Amino acid sequence: MDQRPRYRTHVHGLDENIGGGIPDGSIVLLSGTAGVMKSSLAYYILYANAMHESVPGLYVSLEQSRDSLMRQVRGLGFDGKLKANLDILDLGELRMKTEGANWLDTFKFAIEETRKRMRYDLLVIDSLGALSLISQFQRPREDIFRMYEWLRSLNVTTILISEMPVGNFQYYGGEETDFLSDGIIHLKTVDVGETDVQRRLRCVKLRETDHSSSYYSFYYKDASFFITRAISDL
Repeated sequence: MDQRPRYRTHVHGLDENIGGGIPDGSIVLLSGTAGVMKSSLAYYILYANAMHESVPGLYVSLEQSRDSLMRQVRGLGFDGKLKANLDILDLGELRMKTEGANWLDTFKFAIEETRKRMRYDLLVIDSLGALSLISQFQRPREDIFRMYEWLRSLNVTTILISEMPVGNFQYYGGEETDFLSDGIIHLKTVDVGETDVQRRLRCVKLRETDHSSSYYSFYYKDASFFITRAISDL
């Protein structure tokens, strides 16, 4: 049986379905279309761990500015007063000045230097698509493999946010990332009846974990996230 420590997501109803949380050192894709609260959920996992477990976390944003992200999460009730255990690394401005191979080196340097300062155990990168685009990978398979190896060398637990297209899809992040990732959590919306839309969450895979593969209703209430058994789509 897996004896590695686990980090709770603090999503009510989820942790008991994934063996108590995400295994330490895992790389997990958090995938979905626009509007399913991927960024909010990823930040919430860092926020809840910092608040309840005193686990330090770093949120790396490649697209959304720090101010925009803070307005978003404060609107959800995550007050952001956890500077010692939670920080945002806003690389959006930096990406406008450096791209290609030099960008990837700068990206890694910023993350490694921040770890020396705050020794975070949880890392969110928002997003995988932006990172791949800016880095201009010349050999995608090899470059992605090396990126994953670098992430593992950090000895942290990583959540990679991945934007998915609307409609039919073959991959949650990409052929290579789906295989290399230790876990995949998928968020989507479904039509319920003629007028309602419901968010759904599914743990597609989580290595070394006996987990449910069902879709659950996923919702936010009173500064917390919850999952419950999904109601019928019909």
